[in-house]
Amino acid sequence: MMTPKKKKPFCSSSSSSSMTPSETLALPAPSPHTLALPPNKAQSALAIYNPPLPEFDQPGKNLKPQKYSETDLEGLVRALKNPPSEQIVDMYIHYCPRIKSDQDNCSVSLTLADSNFVRRLLYRFPGESRDDTQDRKICSRVIEALAVCQSLTSATLEIDYVQSDLIVQELATALQTNRSLKKLCVYSDNRFQQPLNSECVKHISEMFLVNVGIRELQLGLIDINLQVADHLALALRRNRSLKALTFYARIEADAMQVLMKPFSAAGTEANQTVEKFEIKGFRCLGPMRGAGQIGNKGAEHVAAMLCRNSSLLELSLKNCEIDSLGAQALALALNTNKTLEVLDLSYNPLDVDGLKEIVKTIALDLTTKEQPNSSLKQLVIRHSFIARSGALLLANMLHSNRTLTKLDLQFSVKSWQPKDVILLLNSLANNTALKSLDLRGCEGVAGEKVIATLLDLLVANPWLEELGMEATPLSRKGHDSVVKAQLRRNAEKFMEVFKGMGSVSPKSARVFLCGIPYAGKTTFRKTMVYSSLKKTTTSMHMKTKLAYKEAISKQSGLFSGRKEPQTIGIEVQVIVEDHVQIAIWDLAGHEEFHSFHDLVVPNLSTQGSASSFVLLSDISSCNSRDGGNGSKYELKALEEIDQELRYWLRFIASNTRQSLMLLPHVTVIFTHSDKFPKVDLIEYVKGTVENLRNQFENLINITEFHVADARSRKSVEPVVKAVRKRILDILEKVPKVFEACTQMQTYLTEWKLQHPDKPLIKWADFSLLCSKVPALRRLQGQDSKIAEERQKAVAKSMHDAGELLFFDGLDFMVVDPNWFCHEIMGRILSVESSLLVLKHPLMDSKGLTKRENLRKVLEASLCKNKNPLFKGRKVRGVIPEDLVQLMIKLNLCFEQNPNDKNSGIFIPATLKDLDDNALKGERQLSWPLGTVAADQADDFLFLGWRLECEDPVLTCLTLGFFPRLQVFLQKKFATVVDVNYTVEKNLICFVFSGVEFVIEYNMRVECQIDILVRSSKDSLETWTLVEDCVLIPIREFCASPTEGCQGVVLVEGILRPQAVKELWVYNERREQCVGTEILKLKVLATGNMEYEHEWKKPLSWSLQSSSGSAADKAQDLLGEENWEDVLNRCLDILEKLDDELQLDVPVSGMQNGGTGHPLRIPRTVSLLARPQEMAGHLIRTRLSNRVEEIQNLQQKLLPGLSKHLDRVIQFPPLLEDHRIPRLVYLTSEGSVKGGERLVTRLPVGATSRQMHLMCEHHDEIHKLDNQLGSIMRFDDKTLKSVRPLLVWGLQVITMLMKIGEQAAGGFSNMVSELERAMLMGIIIAGAPEHQDGKTGSEAAAATKMEFSANLLMDLTLTKLPITADEKTAAEQWLLHFLKGKNISTLFGLYKVEYVDDGKTTKHVAWVCEKHMNYGLRLGTMQLLPVG
Repeated sequence: MMTPKKKKPFCSSSSSSSMTPSETLALPAPSPHTLALPPNKAQSALAIYNPPLPEFDQPGKNLKPQKYSETDLEGLVRALKNPPSEQIVDMYIHYCPRIKSDQDNCSVSLTLADSNFVRRLLYRFPGESRDDTQDRKICSRVIEALAVCQSLTSATLEIDYVQSDLIVQELATALQTNRSLKKLCVYSDNRFQQPLNSECVKHISEMFLVNVGIRELQLGLIDINLQVADHLALALRRNRSLKALTFYARIEADAMQVLMKPFSAAGTEANQTVEKFEIKGFRCLGPMRGAGQIGNKGAEHVAAMLCRNSSLLELSLKNCEIDSLGAQALALALNTNKTLEVLDLSYNPLDVDGLKEIVKTIALDLTTKEQPNSSLKQLVIRHSFIARSGALLLANMLHSNRTLTKLDLQFSVKSWQPKDVILLLNSLANNTALKSLDLRGCEGVAGEKVIATLLDLLVANPWLEELGMEATPLSRKGHDSVVKAQLRRNAEKFMEVFKGMGSVSPKSARVFLCGIPYAGKTTFRKTMVYSSLKKTTTSMHMKTKLAYKEAISKQSGLFSGRKEPQTIGIEVQVIVEDHVQIAIWDLAGHEEFHSFHDLVVPNLSTQGSASSFVLLSDISSCNSRDGGNGSKYELKALEEIDQELRYWLRFIASNTRQSLMLLPHVTVIFTHSDKFPKVDLIEYVKGTVENLRNQFENLINITEFHVADARSRKSVEPVVKAVRKRILDILEKVPKVFEACTQMQTYLTEWKLQHPDKPLIKWADFSLLCSKVPALRRLQGQDSKIAEERQKAVAKSMHDAGELLFFDGLDFMVVDPNWFCHEIMGRILSVESSLLVLKHPLMDSKGLTKRENLRKVLEASLCKNKNPLFKGRKVRGVIPEDLVQLMIKLNLCFEQNPNDKNSGIFIPATLKDLDDNALKGERQLSWPLGTVAADQADDFLFLGWRLECEDPVLTCLTLGFFPRLQVFLQKKFATVVDVNYTVEKNLICFVFSGVEFVIEYNMRVECQIDILVRSSKDSLETWTLVEDCVLIPIREFCASPTEGCQGVVLVEGILRPQAVKELWVYNERREQCVGTEILKLKVLATGNMEYEHEWKKPLSWSLQSSSGSAADKAQDLLGEENWEDVLNRCLDILEKLDDELQLDVPVSGMQNGGTGHPLRIPRTVSLLARPQEMAGHLIRTRLSNRVEEIQNLQQKLLPGLSKHLDRVIQFPPLLEDHRIPRLVYLTSEGSVKGGERLVTRLPVGATSRQMHLMCEHHDEIHKLDNQLGSIMRFDDKTLKSVRPLLVWGLQVITMLMKIGEQAAGGFSNMVSELERAMLMGIIIAGAPEHQDGKTGSEAAAATKMEFSANLLMDLTLTKLPITADEKTAAEQWLLHFLKGKNISTLFGLYKVEYVDDGKTTKHVAWVCEKHMNYGLRLGTMQLLPVG
């Protein structure tokens, strides 16, 4: 039985805080449950403000971040005064005596690191019983130790503003003589939004008059007036060591002028040492927007400084209320300044006009043909307001700019559409300067065309190494993984190595033959080789003749009519056509070999990868293949042909990424046509092929199809000619290859002809061959590493082209792919081949083999004489252990014990088939550490995820994917102690960092990976661990060009917690999942932050009657980070509505032709850095802030919409004057009470519906309960007249729903979730739960639902604008319809006029009885007669 661990909060310690002084001298040892991470991931594990250590940037270092451990005060002081062997990277002091709680306490933490580990040592101040005097003494003790510490490089003090001056004075005094500290950060605790005392800045300024060690200073939440600016300016004039200065401050414009003087002064008064200057404004608590922020006037002072300064390299002005006028001043300065490299204008109300001024300075001037500013390398504009017209400005700039390396538009281009994004991407086709582009938050990064354009760009422009696309539609759907895979390849700087070298069109290509067993692939290959032999020129005759001899060596006659033997693995032959070398890869059709096939399918994202696919299908039925008389042959059923072709088309589509320019070309050949001489076979299969061509048109180019007899050269000749022509066309389209690669290919071919018995080449020999190529030769005095990098780049290029198999880290490469794929992997994966050598199967039932047995099978492949029955080829220079290491590189196997070279080898692809229960989805699962008692289960957290193909109809996870994933994850966790990693067929179980994982793969059509988790940690920590260590790695592995399935997009879903807790079998769990993105959209569509997802009933009656919850809150299911995304998107919807209503824009501004841009205060954003252990508290704070902002905006929008509806809807005169009620909506006729449905779609022809009117009260437009309404009968002509009324009514209802559940009121119950999403313009695509009785592939095939607020009804709503005549007609129709009707009786509405201070306002409205009585009682309304 497993003993459950007690749940710990995120900031809980791993050791007791009551340690003895002697115990504190020894820092905690690294945790055994630490995961090796790449260097960039390890760096992010540090606090965000920590300086990077030099050794962290070395490639190949696997740092292991560890959770912090607690100590007492004595231990902390000793660590400062007598530092351990690790470097003390950072000290963080959080001193806020007014907050006394266990969750948010005063604390001091040290970050220590060496080349292998990062750890934190944490001291917490005593709890609620402590007093201020004790706190002060503790803080003084720490500062005293800091003063004498000679190894600390960075210190941060976050302090309560009340006592800030005394503590900061003490700190400044202590640091006057300290020379080791390089970075100092002093912040006021921004939860109070109060600045530090001005004396604090004075003390720090005085300290800088004498301190010469600190290189970077950050001051947070300070007020800089003229007096404070004088102190800082004096320090800047005297100090000559400071390199970076950051103010998180409210700065008066005049004070800004004083602050800029040291940077623009001349002579000895000038500061020419500061290279980075940053201002971060923060929200003022006063009533005036922008109070204390430098604004345009401050930007002018900065611009004046830039004209004179020559030392600043980086300037950042964040949240400073700089608009287009301020941007214009800065742009003028950029024309003069020739040193500034980074300009950051984030969180400013910049629009297209401001962007235009900046862009002018870095775009090519068409008049002078020069770029005004050539020094600026990074432009950062985050969280601004760049409209769609900005896309053209930026595209034109990027087309001509050759100096900008980074463009960051994070959350500034939300409103862009896909065509705007494509315009920007196309401008980068020939740009070799830009390395980083950030489009995070852009809603235009969506759709198949954008992702295909993006991937094609990354091939054509390999200089682009970073692309931010988080919080975009493509990212939410999982498409970012394949983009990141290509970016990782670009980051290898493959092209940098060949800079300056010439390029040529590739002269080699591959043809892949695919099909089920006995479809005629091998026969077609041999016929193709024979046909090529007759056409080959003399210079190329020898190579093709060798291929022909090899093709017929195993047969006495090519066309003997005997049944072909089974192809083992993959057979490769090379022919030459028109001086183009074509490698024919014959993929074995038997399923046991399919797990290896996708490792050799070309990656279309690489340079010069030219390939084509030939898909062969036997047109005769399998029931008639053994018939001796041709009359007995039967045609294969069209359904069977469709399934057969679809399998291989899905295989091809799944292994090639999306593209617009480089779709894989497929030629379909139906063989054995000679059996049906009297049947029009073309006509028979035409419909099936055309149907498949249409379905796969965005993924695969099915160029043509033929019927042929694979044994007949005459029959095959037209097919070969078509394939040859297709190859030549592809070679013209694929990216060019470097000439050095082509030259190296020639030398390697000569080497292979000279050494036909050497399938491997050692790296030293390959390097010697490279030296024959002038461009790859090491020059005199040149660093040997440069030459080696070029040689590796050539090897990678030839690997991509299929010339050889190369993996960095091995001292050899395979130059004979046929030998490795056919004679090595084919023998290992073939049970019969291993039986010939060992007399028993190579692998046991658990996929394990002894190393000795594997060596015997490999040696049999290397030496023919050792076993005559084993058709192995005798080769030289091959060591079996090298082949094992190559298989490990290919993720085909892993070692039982990597440290023991005699340990067993696991090959997951050979695991025994599933038993009957597992095949039926009834496999019983168990947790790796056993079961727990029912009363202890509540101590654990149970979470589950599902990864499945976005489009299971067209793509799938191939047979070899999950076995390679098993190897990949094993290698990932191989260095972790006690991980207990075990694998079975389609199953992985392990324990990591106290979290148990059960990963089950379903091989049905859906290709689903279920990840079940039992954790003793809290929700945030568990989500983070699973995301970083399992979900992201699996998605990245799937997107890998070689090992994964690059054409597959894995979408994430959330499993029912009860199904995870009780470990339901797959059949019961199958329907218990909701897509993560779909659940988010449901919450947004309902506007209900308390939304609960209702689960389907399980199939088993016993599970239906269990005590588990039938519904779970969306917030609990999504986790903190996903929920934050929901809140941000909800806020986006509200802010967009706020823009439409223009509530903050004065009426005079709109009348005078103003832009109507709202004066919105930005969202609460903390620009302060916080330590890692506060992550849980910080995200909960952000969630609280977002909820508060949403509620405030909702409270503002509902009355705002009611009062200013005329700003959104242009009513005709009589309706604008409220002559009659004007907000109309329809419900289903004859609906019972509480069951009425809102009409959003009308059928063509005569019909009738119940018409209703809304209450138009200026504080709250709403639906009236129990309103009688009036029956409305109309035909198509009438419908055209009332179209504007229905449009206006639905627009109002839509806006109410966007505001939220409370504003929508009774309308929420009148529409389904899908209809509400439709009204709000939310897209819910292919949601299985919306397809009654359909799941997985059925649902995806049945629908792809896209609803838009502009296309609601066939006749009622269209994109056509409402003309003035239509408005007038609608007005007249409504007047006529209501004439003579008792509006108060039928609709419960009364005509009133608002009264202000006893005077009428001439503002008229139709309100409900409740609002009327309330207004009459308060004297704010008076009743008007109707008429």
